[in-house]
Amino acid sequence: MRTQDPIQLDDFSEPEPDLAVVKGTVLDYAEHHPRPEQVYLVVEVADSTLKQDCEVKDKLYAQAGIADYWVVDLKNRQLHIFREPISTGYTRHLILTEPNQVSPLAFPELILSLSTILPPVA
Repeated sequence: MRTQDPIQLDDFSEPEPDLAVVKGTVLDYAEHHPRPEQVYLVVEVADSTLKQDCEVKDKLYAQAGIADYWVVDLKNRQLHIFREPISTGYTRHLILTEPNQVSPLAFPELILSLSTILPPVA
């Protein structure tokens, strides 16, 4: 797992997602950043960046072929799940609310409750 570390989408784009689950270990990326084929999941946490995360970054990640992209919407307590990337964006965009559960594509046996992903209600 990488937190706020770059991933290399192409020769010109190295975003720093809030969380990226990648293949291998930290040592595998001593000389280069993970590339799309090495990325299992990208997660952005949106407080004031929801529009950018869902309407700009989604296209960048889709064009790079990132199969599983999630946006945690803190304000609305939702999880946006983007899957099935094509060159113009994702063809699937699901929005989940509590008490739903979700599994990353790369780890279908791992079932996460939205209540464990979102911060506790104040």
